[in-house]
Amino acid sequence: MAPVVAEIALEHKDTFIVAKLNAINNPKTSQKYQVRGHPTYLVFQDGALVKRFGGQTPKDEFVRNVLNAIDVEEN
Repeated sequence: MAPVVAEIALEHKDTFIVAKLNAINNPKTSQKYQVRGHPTYLVFQDGALVKRFGGQTPKDEFVRNVLNAIDVEEN
């Protein structure tokens, strides 16, 4: 999934930011956001968590999840 997420980050760099956090090395953050499985994707807007999803998500579904969560239409 990591290569696909990196590709999405490049393709949508003008719309949203993709950041990666190692949950094992950041247990307080993982606990705060209740990360139980990997991969877990958290979508934030203006500092607030607006969507959570996880697992092996197809690329188009991943992008749709993010865009819908931040109220941005797909091109």
